[in-house]
Amino acid sequence: MKPKIYIICLAVFSVIALSAGTLTVNDSHDFLEKRAILVMREIGHQLLQRSGDFTSRVLPVKKIDENTFQLEFQSKFAFMPDTLAKVVHQRLTSAQLPLDYMVNVYNCVSPQVVFGYEVKSKGEDNLACMGRPQAKDCYRIQIQFTGNYQATKPMNIWWAIGFILAGGTLFSVFNKNFFKKKSEAETVNTIVEEESFVGIGRYAFYPDRALLKQGEEQIELSDKEAKLLGIFAANQNQVIERDRLLKEVWEDEGVFVVGRSLDVFVSKLRKRLQGDESIKITSIHGKGYKLEVIA
Repeated sequence: MKPKIYIICLAVFSVIALSAGTLTVNDSHDFLEKRAILVMREIGHQLLQRSGDFTSRVLPVKKIDENTFQLEFQSKFAFMPDTLAKVVHQRLTSAQLPLDYMVNVYNCVSPQVVFGYEVKSKGEDNLACMGRPQAKDCYRIQIQFTGNYQATKPMNIWWAIGFILAGGTLFSVFNKNFFKKKSEAETVNTIVEEESFVGIGRYAFYPDRALLKQGEEQIELSDKEAKLLGIFAANQNQVIERDRLLKEVWEDEGVFVVGRSLDVFVSKLRKRLQGDESIKITSIHGKGYKLEVIA
């Protein structure tokens, strides 16, 4: 019996091996190029939104060479490296694009790499300088696919049936306990999720955590400070009326305060932001306040 079992097992494994070899197929290069360009634009839009910019445009994607694409922006913006890594990995994965790639961020006026990292599908990643906010500036982002430039298509139904039959054959040959052992899944690199932030000069503001970060420094904000800074951050370099600030921070919660309370909290925010000389909260006489961020 044993020789027959070995022959059956060998035949089944051969079928599985041949089937597995056909699961990955090449899309046409033109189709992949168009898909990559669409994904690059989605990455750009998400980065701008994470930095608090919902109005400026993502410029047309440039193809540098067969495997490299460049993303450019209409306006300056700040970003957190962790957020960039997360957005890129999520979009490439969902679009079934290659997961061996290199990301380089350049300053618009120089060839200097501001931030870069490499990801490999086998988990041998090179990620550095995470957690350090990049100041608001003009950036261009290049993504280079370093592995085989191909995408995968869904498994054909006939191959799925073949696998089911092969599995049934193995199950009948071996005892039931054989399949209780769990095979180790291939380790896929995962990017640690970083909460959304809004860039304010060299600071990264995390509204959900009421936290302000600059490099290694972390500043915890009170509930009112966080709400007030959230309004300023979403309207940088714009005059915000006092009545609006009072209403959104206090009155919407049923609390009525005098204007002096607003002045006190604005003064507190000025102290919180004093680590960046390019930022100042200016009082506009008879109107309100303006968070000025010098690019």
